Amino acid sequence: MSTRDAVLGNPPVSSNHFKGRQRRVWALLWALVGVVSGMPAGAQEIPAPPYYISRGEYVVIGIAYDESRLKRLVPAGVQMAPGATGVVVMYTASESYGLPSYSSSWMGLDVEGFDPPGGGKARWMLSGLYSPGSVAAALAKYFNYPTREGSTRLERDGRRVVIVGSMGGQEIIRAELVLKAEPCQRVSGMIHEVTPKPGADALQLIKIPNVGDWCGAESTKVEIKAPAGDPFAQLNPVKVLWGGFYYGGFGWSAPVIAR
Repeated sequence: MSTRDAVLGNPPVSSNHFKGRQRRVWALLWALVGVVSGMPAGAQEIPAPPYYISRGEYVVIGIAYDESRLKRLVPAGVQMAPGATGVVVMYTASESYGLPSYSSSWMGLDVEGFDPPGGGKARWMLSGLYSPGSVAAALAKYFNYPTREGSTRLERDGRRVVIVGSMGGQEIIRAELVLKAEPCQRVSGMIHEVTPKPGADALQLIKIPNVGDWCGAESTKVEIKAPAGDPFAQLNPVKVLWGGFYYGGFGWSAPVIAR
């Protein structure tokens, strides 16, 4: 009996018994590896919010839509802001609480009646791509966003930023920025997003606090490359109003009844 066994009160173990136990442990470990490796990517269900993204790189672009076209897409009870303005938001989130690393490309409409403190308009998501699929499923389940599985890739070369959202290997939306030479600004604020409440004739409000660095763009370009019939193909902006690059974080809390 070793000194360690004597101190711990363990009985003496023969070498054959130890080798047999060791083989059983390794067999169990390999079995677990087989189970995990056999799971499809993104199969694990994501818990309910809150979520917090601490490190993300975002392209945010203000746009104007074709108002006559948007009227057919917005439900009754939701009033679009003057000029049918909205946003394109495309980003990668590398570090977060409650969610795995993911990427997103989505388009939203500015709406009246739910303004956040500090100014600005609330947003109504019109269509969004998220990857992995587990994130798309969680955001559809807990926030009722119109999400689909699709990836987003961001590339930055000096002051030039290119970001592409794809689905099924096909590019859906592409944006390019050339950032201003001036320093970025530290910003913080609150964003409101509105979605229909599942199973009820009501709207719900999602509050999104954010803190990060905002870098304005001197030139901005958005190109919708979705095939005819895809929701993104119905959202081609008629004008780009502003754009920039944001580096930082934001939080998602559970929705509350808006009205």
